[in-house]
Amino acid sequence: MFELFTRTLALPVAWPLQRTEFATYGWVHVGNTDLELWAAASNADLPNHARPPLFHGFALEPALPLAHAIEHITASGITCKPARAFESTNPSGVQVTNFTNSVLLDLSAPSCCVFLCEWSPFATIYPWKEPVTPVQRRSQLGTELQAHGGGPLGLLGLQTIHMGTPSLKEHLRQSQALTGSTGHPIQLTPEITLSLSPAQHLRIESLTLAVRSLDVARSFLNSRQLLEMDTGTAVTVSWGGVQLRFTEPTPRVRSSVD
Repeated sequence: MFELFTRTLALPVAWPLQRTEFATYGWVHVGNTDLELWAAASNADLPNHARPPLFHGFALEPALPLAHAIEHITASGITCKPARAFESTNPSGVQVTNFTNSVLLDLSAPSCCVFLCEWSPFATIYPWKEPVTPVQRRSQLGTELQAHGGGPLGLLGLQTIHMGTPSLKEHLRQSQALTGSTGHPIQLTPEITLSLSPAQHLRIESLTLAVRSLDVARSFLNSRQLLEMDTGTAVTVSWGGVQLRFTEPTPRVRSSVD
């Protein structure tokens, strides 16, 4: 799948493919965020209804320092795991923090993990030579991708995360409290929304990405025999539980959720 995204779809490599004892993983850039492709050495932690390949969750970048963000989120009634720092030793023998995570327990499940992730500018595990953070790197790659017309798909960026949830009203309330969004879909960033729908299990059902021209994207995917479904206003490709929709950007329409 990493080869498919980086070679066939010509998306920028945000984190080169790494092979370790616990997983093989890498990141690709999609215009306004990164997708992390992760093949774990063991999937024993996943329930039977959520076997790979699937979208396992997403990381949120706190606008405030992580400790303040956790305090704010907890005050809104959302339970978080204690912050956990991932550390390593730098070339000088000094222990440094690479990133710190905190799982949003009330918005997560074994099939889908939603968490806060704060990267340190002093991390030693960055795989690139430039002294930049993932935030800065993402901006650079976004500029690079758009300078090349969004690649063969004419990709603009992630538009919507479609998530199924067994507790729609409560999930909506907590997501609105987390983001300050008052409507639905929930505005995660100025460009990315979260759309919730009823489901038996918590899971990300699909991602919708915006493209410059649906005709161009349709033609390219069809020529590579990747096109699975075409509704006229969107085209879909999928691999198991990984479903990507491509559509032209449209004005946001907010609605209520019953």
